[in-house]
Amino acid sequence: MSDGLGPRCFLPPDWEGSGRAWGFAAHLYALRSERNWGMGDFTDLRDFARLAKHLGADLVGINPLHALHWLDPEAASPYSPTSRRFLNPFYIDVEAVPEFALDPPSLAGLLATLTDDLERARASPRVEYALVGRCKRLALEALYAAFEARANGERRREFAAFCAAAGPALERFARYEALNERYARDGGRTRGWLTWPQSYRDPRGSAVSRFARRERARIDFYKYLQFVAHEQLAAVAADAQSAGLYLDMAVGVDANSADVWSDREAYLLDRTVGAPPDPLGPLGQNWGLAPFDPVALEAGGGRTFAALLHDATRFAAALRIDHVMSLLRLFQIPLGSDAAHGEYVAYPFELLLGLTAEASNAARCVIVGEDLGTVPDGFRERMESAAILSYRLLLFERDGGGNFHAPPAYPKLALATATTHDLPTLPGWVLGRDLDVRAAFGELDAAALAAARALRRLDATRLLEAVQAAGELSHDEVETLHGRIDAGERDAGAYAPLVAAAYRFLAQSPARIVLVQLDDALGEIDQVNLPGTYGEYPNWRRKARIRLDDIACDESIARLAAGVRARVRGG
Repeated sequence: MSDGLGPRCFLPPDWEGSGRAWGFAAHLYALRSERNWGMGDFTDLRDFARLAKHLGADLVGINPLHALHWLDPEAASPYSPTSRRFLNPFYIDVEAVPEFALDPPSLAGLLATLTDDLERARASPRVEYALVGRCKRLALEALYAAFEARANGERRREFAAFCAAAGPALERFARYEALNERYARDGGRTRGWLTWPQSYRDPRGSAVSRFARRERARIDFYKYLQFVAHEQLAAVAADAQSAGLYLDMAVGVDANSADVWSDREAYLLDRTVGAPPDPLGPLGQNWGLAPFDPVALEAGGGRTFAALLHDATRFAAALRIDHVMSLLRLFQIPLGSDAAHGEYVAYPFELLLGLTAEASNAARCVIVGEDLGTVPDGFRERMESAAILSYRLLLFERDGGGNFHAPPAYPKLALATATTHDLPTLPGWVLGRDLDVRAAFGELDAAALAAARALRRLDATRLLEAVQAAGELSHDEVETLHGRIDAGERDAGAYAPLVAAAYRFLAQSPARIVLVQLDDALGEIDQVNLPGTYGEYPNWRRKARIRLDDIACDESIARLAAGVRARVRGG
């Protein structure tokens, strides 16, 4: 829709008055339960969304659900997918698939052989992606065999309808997966179309067409995985007992990916996406993602981007667009270079903004733009006029002297939360846990660490003072928290008063959405991702400290939720 001044995204009608929303955010893979296979799945998402709604929440936010590398589950970053249009099959709840009931003896026998592996995967404090991936691949292969042999006519018609609706994009994606299976090496670590024989690198080539005729059953298997994954996610989105889904769309895809192979003319392959130096990355960042070609994007009327938005908003009550400045410009780095050699490249902003508003209104989906880092002058004002919510983090909302903004200073058209996946948890931040980890990796020497810790301690004091000034912490509570910080206490409940007060503080703001990070609510100390690290830090692997059933019974989380809910509902 448009107000005459330009396109505007969907906003709930009650937001014109005092209406607001709040919710929880978590990493789906990190959710623990008695029944999952060692990583969170779509049934855990449903249970988490039901728990959130029981606590009065409107939304549950999760990491991107994009398809990752089926043969290499250890490549686990949800922000470096092989496709942003399709889903990660490892989130399928195997035992909830209808085909699980079609061949009980065979599947019971398979489960018996996996019992020890599944127990080990569930018990691990980290997601054992290789182990979970092996178990799920075996089970999903068996489920597809059961579908092929025993599915009734109605079930087959549902599958055919899904494939028809998904169209050529699904066919190309499934062909990519089947080809990748054929030509991947080293257990899947050497994979992707850039490693294949030349004749298979063109999705429209005769070699690919012959392969598709010869390997139809295998291609249909990969379509079946998407059918089941979409079926389970759709069920969560439609569940009346669940809070709405706040989904996340990554800024790009791996160059050696299904999306790039399927639509190669839409991407630039001689450069990668990154960021110039900023507080999150003093040396700049190279994300290793292939950017859209802005010339091709504009020439095609934004077709590729429109299709991506359609898929991203399909099941979402709200959608976070990672690095939303990419609608206007992207920092691009020549292939093989570092961020020092990068430059900004302009994109057809008005076209992309219009397509975003169109998709938002069609799906009645609120759009949140992640606008952290280097933001062009005037960009946030343009976001506001287009009804795109700004993404505001408590840890960053400060004045020039380093003091934290009071709640009234937050913009109305914003999502407010304390921290995010690339930053320390709130308990970890006040303790300076991230500084200690970086020092252990040699990024800070003794003098730099001491200076950074002193500044962090000052910042923690500033935060406590700001929250106290807003009436959310008493003098005695502040003194107790100072003592715990100075003593370096790491007990999970030690900082619960600060976490609850910080989110009540945010809920005092006029921000339309307040999002409670589950990691903060659980008192997690270690952050889930440490930017700039790879094998030296267990990125995207830490599980939640306790199971979902225990979260549902946790009185401190119930109190936190009640405090945020009361302030949000009170306007």
